[in-house]
Amino acid sequence: MNIGFIGVGSMGRAIIPRLVRAGHRVAAWNRSPQTLEGLEGVVELASPAAAFQVDVVISLLADDRAVEDVLLAAGVLEAADGRCTHVLMSTLSPRLVERLQARHAELGLALVAAPVFGVPAVAARGELNILAAGAEAAIARVQPLFDVLGKKTWRLGEQPVQACIAKIAGNLMITQAIESLAEASALARCHGLEAAAFIELMTQTLFACPSYQRYGQNIVHEQYEPGFKLALGLKDVNLALAAAADQGLSLPAASVVRSRMSAAMAGGLGDRDWSAFASVPLQPGAADPRRAPWYSAAPTTSRRGHFWVTGPRVAQAGRHFQKGPMFVAWEAPEHITQPYPVVLVHGGTLQGTEWLDTPDGRPGWAQRFVEAGHVVFCVDRPGHGRSPYHSQIMGPMGPAFSYERAREVYFPEGGQETQWPFAADDEAAFDAFIAAYGPMPADLAASQTLDADRLAQLLDRIGKAIIVTHSASGPDGWLLADRRPERVAAIVTVEPMGPVFGETPGIGALDWGLTAAPITFDPPRATADEVRAADPATLRVPAFEGLPVALLTGETSVFASFASSIVPFLRTAGARVDHLDLPALGIHGNGHGLIYERNCDDIFKVVSRWLDEVLVGGRMGQVRWNAAFGTGSCLGCTITYLKAEPINPPISATGACVCESPPYRDHPPEHSLQRRDGRTPVPGPGQG
Repeated sequence: MNIGFIGVGSMGRAIIPRLVRAGHRVAAWNRSPQTLEGLEGVVELASPAAAFQVDVVISLLADDRAVEDVLLAAGVLEAADGRCTHVLMSTLSPRLVERLQARHAELGLALVAAPVFGVPAVAARGELNILAAGAEAAIARVQPLFDVLGKKTWRLGEQPVQACIAKIAGNLMITQAIESLAEASALARCHGLEAAAFIELMTQTLFACPSYQRYGQNIVHEQYEPGFKLALGLKDVNLALAAAADQGLSLPAASVVRSRMSAAMAGGLGDRDWSAFASVPLQPGAADPRRAPWYSAAPTTSRRGHFWVTGPRVAQAGRHFQKGPMFVAWEAPEHITQPYPVVLVHGGTLQGTEWLDTPDGRPGWAQRFVEAGHVVFCVDRPGHGRSPYHSQIMGPMGPAFSYERAREVYFPEGGQETQWPFAADDEAAFDAFIAAYGPMPADLAASQTLDADRLAQLLDRIGKAIIVTHSASGPDGWLLADRRPERVAAIVTVEPMGPVFGETPGIGALDWGLTAAPITFDPPRATADEVRAADPATLRVPAFEGLPVALLTGETSVFASFASSIVPFLRTAGARVDHLDLPALGIHGNGHGLIYERNCDDIFKVVSRWLDEVLVGGRMGQVRWNAAFGTGSCLGCTITYLKAEPINPPISATGACVCESPPYRDHPPEHSLQRRDGRTPVPGPGQG
């Protein structure tokens, strides 16, 4: 039989000699011609198209990209002899195999998918297991070749993708066998049992099969001479995860394996045997660069960017300077499923990084909100983080944040805090935590005013949003709602600064009740003294009317005690407040840093459920009317109503928002985030 061969790697060099010895005539093409050196009886082809001019062509290219470049982009299939049968031995994505099948059908070419189980040494002995799928007649034509190469041909169906998915799923099982060997032998070793003895026991009894035996010995002897390279194994695991995602399946164990294989790749093991990922340390504290999150964290698909909310120009000594710009980093999921973006406002003397990840390296709430389907905007408040500060422009700064103060706030000695993410005596972790801290502006009222002004500008640009604050940024949320009531969908405030009219030494006093800066009451109060002197029952804030607020408190934090005065103050002001007291919800041991403590994912779920209930679930379609402004906002979508005759836009006959039918997700978000080229936000009006 005349055979064309495309893609001669290590497996090809094992297969071709068997075909030649069996009397078949082989002509081969490879992108690196030197790979063909030493293969006796093989004719070198000038192009891949030439391989398709014979009886059978076998393609064994490395991956999807190679197939795209060599077979599809170059028009090779279009030039094929119509009598040729194409045997596809590569492990490829199901999507690409289906595309290839469709293209072959259009051109009248026969396609047989025939990936194999077995390493090159097995191929050289003719003992491969061949997974074949395609038309019965086409398989029958090439069966004599399969008989030369393998000990058995497994016919899996008439659709080539069926063989493809069997190979991917089988390789996935092998990687999990390797992982189970690594984990179980590590556990045995920790308790004094030699790994060699344990693996021999397992592979001669419960798991007496070639995969466990071969890779178990690799692990015991720490020898990873390549049979199937790690880089190719990782490719196949990625194919499995992508194929599962296409079908709405979750493969948790596969994600673990992918992270471990990625770490091994980062450690330079890509050309070793794929079982080499078993050598990546399993100890959480192992000092191994391959465990760094930028190597080992599961990859995600999202869009990212940043922009600046600019400040005004101020003149000093004949020159002009910008005062108090605010840095904004944004991230959007591949598929936005939530109607409102989330604005994360960091606390105290920190910066936006407190939302990005936890002190022990796990994803933070910024990532969790993106995973939940929100666009997320993470700010550095003016004068903090990447938002520049200069004392001549913004005034003096207050005292620096000390190690001692941090310990008092987050994990006091002798306290009941049990969820802090690193040990109290882990000085290196403490150093890294404190590194994010700077001072706060000395003038608390001016600082809060500046924060609220820039946040209001941000909402003018992005539209209605959920505001999430922490600690000292709590007042920013109240001031923002006062400035832009129709653009605040809800506020989640985590252990906000307090108590009402409280004073924090070295920081300042909340002279206006919840804030140091002025806020609008009805009836009006001209000064902070008037607010203090007023009957608390009269301190209504028109902008707070019906505003959904979730106030979170932890079990051991001193800030939790502030809720007893803040919650009634907000309710009197007009807000609809839910106090999410974590111990009352069965979540214990948290302090003031609950957004990045060990159980922060559990706490995030509490917030997520609350948002679903308030903005989407049980209250979807309810219109929140603000009498002071004559407007109404739907709690389940982004429609804003004007209370006029007639109501504009028209409201449903039931008095609820029209989003009750069809569902709210059918409505386009108000001032939805736009992107240029899928990445960069397009500036809104007045933003240049």
